Amino acid sequence: MIENLKGKYVFFDIDGTLSEYRHRNKIYGGRCPELGCQTLNDFLFSDLFLKSRPLKTMQKIISQLESDKIFILGTVVCNNEVEQKYIWLEKHFPNFKKENIIFISSTMLKPEVMLEYSKKYKLNLNDLVFVDDRLDVLRKAEELGITAYHPSSFTE
Repeated sequence: MIENLKGKYVFFDIDGTLSEYRHRNKIYGGRCPELGCQTLNDFLFSDLFLKSRPLKTMQKIISQLESDKIFILGTVVCNNEVEQKYIWLEKHFPNFKKENIIFISSTMLKPEVMLEYSKKYKLNLNDLVFVDDRLDVLRKAEELGITAYHPSSFTE
């Protein structure tokens, strides 16, 4: 699978793609489903992102890719989350350049963000790859002509 990424501009999600998506030993819960298993209090005041477990398979894959062509495309709820994710990425995925880290507020906008990048930097859509754990977003990317993979594609 790594060969399918080499030479491409690869956009990676964070939660559930580069890190385990689990909190308090749960995947989903709470009163606000769009926050997943975290509460708004967790996002605003805890260090939950600093404690996320990086996925070794993804660390290995990313270490084999060109740092100029790898991007983070993640969604965030608040500034606390942004700050912690920068620290976490620097520690566990040092290959990413800070200028290639993009945070947005809506998961469903990720494919459109990639399209805008391709326009601005005159990239062919065939040279873009998107790796995310959400099937609805991956389907949307593929509908727009972007090659998309779920993290399970890289596990044996």
